[in-house]
Amino acid sequence: MKWIRIIRFVFIISLIGCSTQEKEVVFDNKTLENLITDDVLRNPTKILAVQGGLFVVVDEFGSEGFIKIFEDDWTLLASLGKLGDGPDEFYDYPSILRGENNEVFVFDGFKNSLFRLDTDSGALSLEPFEVSEMALIEDVIGVTPTHIIYQSAGFQDLLVTQSRNTGNAVSTVPLSIKNPHFQVSGTDKLVFSSNYLVKKPDEAKFAAVFNYYDELIIVDETSIVTHEVIFGDLKYDEGATIIAFTAVAATKDAIYTIYYGKDVLELEEPMTCELLVFDWQGKLQQRLTLDQPLNFLTFDEQKGILYGLNPMNEDNPIYQLDLKSSR
Repeated sequence: MKWIRIIRFVFIISLIGCSTQEKEVVFDNKTLENLITDDVLRNPTKILAVQGGLFVVVDEFGSEGFIKIFEDDWTLLASLGKLGDGPDEFYDYPSILRGENNEVFVFDGFKNSLFRLDTDSGALSLEPFEVSEMALIEDVIGVTPTHIIYQSAGFQDLLVTQSRNTGNAVSTVPLSIKNPHFQVSGTDKLVFSSNYLVKKPDEAKFAAVFNYYDELIIVDETSIVTHEVIFGDLKYDEGATIIAFTAVAATKDAIYTIYYGKDVLELEEPMTCELLVFDWQGKLQQRLTLDQPLNFLTFDEQKGILYGLNPMNEDNPIYQLDLKSSR
């Protein structure tokens, strides 16, 4: 009986050890499915999958409006938006985002104007967004019933949370980086780099990746909570432009990023890119090589499908990847 107990004990310990081991990173090659190659889109630059199987696309050179709403079979439902100074017009091409209650918002960064988009009717309505006309806002990242979270231009702050009722800033997250090769000499501020920021659905947590650095940062509304160096061999160099990340999207379970990790001269005609998938603890879970370069992502969590745009293809297609089959 004593030996049986020992064997059982060793077996249980081995099971515990296996369960606590880190999950191995999945490597694979994936072929993207081309969805649109006709004249419906002229120059799509942003895409958003929304509730009900609809898609909202910003089409910068599109005729009859440059914000387009599609059904899930890519039938065009509505086309709206034009350049101008009117209350429902745009000074430049806007950004799009999904709110916490699945509303769709459109942000004009040049006028600091936020609109709610009715995807059924295609109508825009102006949302209260009290900021200084001189404030430089890169993008609005999240809209909740009580707050608006936005990304400041430049590199002083990663994000700002503002009350929708009072218009006052509630909190900010300063962009200070642990690695010294990021920092301006003598400060804790980041050498300028475009960054891509995404909100975790239904939670005050955000993920950021950068053009020039192979770094992932996860923050809450007040501070950096996770900082991961991905590969450790991609550093900022004033004499050369290294392109690391160009897009990020998120679900409740994962962060999806497009990664190149090459000198810009090597990317004049890129043929592939990598899809790096992280969990919300910042750990790399999947490293998938895609057969098309992408620069913007959105995720349909209900279907488990990732959608992206290829900036190098003159046919302006939208691509999709079924990630349920990639697990």
